[in-house]
Amino acid sequence: MMMIKFFAVVLIAVIIIFAAFLYRGATKLEEESKAENKDCGNYKEGGKCSGKACEKCAQRVGVVNIIGNILMICIKGYLGVAGRSKGLIADAIHSSADLLATIIMIIGLRISDKEIDNKYPYGYGKAEYIVSICIYLFLFGIGSFIIYNGVWTIVEGRIVNPCLSAAWGAIFSIVINELMFRQSICAGKHINSPSMQAKAWESRSDVYSSVAVLIGIIGAKLGFHWMDPLAAVIVGVIILKICIEQVKDAVFNLMDKAYDEDYIDDINQSLNNMENIAGIKKVVARELGPILEFEINLYVMPDTTVAIGESIKREAHNIIKAIVDRKSTVKVRLFAKQG
Repeated sequence: MMMIKFFAVVLIAVIIIFAAFLYRGATKLEEESKAENKDCGNYKEGGKCSGKACEKCAQRVGVVNIIGNILMICIKGYLGVAGRSKGLIADAIHSSADLLATIIMIIGLRISDKEIDNKYPYGYGKAEYIVSICIYLFLFGIGSFIIYNGVWTIVEGRIVNPCLSAAWGAIFSIVINELMFRQSICAGKHINSPSMQAKAWESRSDVYSSVAVLIGIIGAKLGFHWMDPLAAVIVGVIILKICIEQVKDAVFNLMDKAYDEDYIDDINQSLNNMENIAGIKKVVARELGPILEFEINLYVMPDTTVAIGESIKREAHNIIKAIVDRKSTVKVRLFAKQG
């Protein structure tokens, strides 16, 4: 018994140190990023980070999430069983799914980073959407089981009376997962990685579910015994909601849904100001994982020379690069204006 308590104390100490490391690391990287971008004039308060500091942060996301989720599984699993909390045990299962999702995310990033070849001339970027769908279908099954188990516990009227020690597991989970969310969402947006952003929102969903678990434990201690299994059901509902939203987005991007950011309006306005063009036929963009691909179709006069045509393509390409603040490819086609 003493060994188990000793293990719990050591685990809690490790989690506190890990949280302090995450907070300090995020603060230091933010300071480095501000310094880098102010030096080159690209820094905007509240805007996206850029530079080596953010790249370094993105490279650490996978390792940080693996370590964080292993710690969460251990502490929530231990305190959930020892503290007799169904909600916290469900939350530990959620963290187990997060760990698997992190591993799949790393695999997806490795695949999408592969160079273009003859077999895949458009690259491997869409592998990230497939990975995201796999992650969320798995989580959908986990969420469904958690809801089923919680509902039956309430229906059968089983008395669930968790110990207050279980509340500490929820509190630690809220802090750690919020820090991991902030790191992952910042890095995911910086490198434009759908799977990394998907992983970030899983960490945020764990924050919400842990808040529900904490409320459920406190409610059960006040005599409302149905509140702990209800917290487990809420955890499951949160998981299902996020799964449906993220799978929908991934499927739409696999189907080459039109990119609807303000970029398109700004690009159209800039292209209209170009010389030697007779109009704009089409400006469309699609997501290819971390890459945004643009297709620009422009009208030119029939007597336009090849040299002028190449100049137009270069200018259009430069316009895109000046407006779009992410990795992108540009295809420019010219069409003779009829009539």
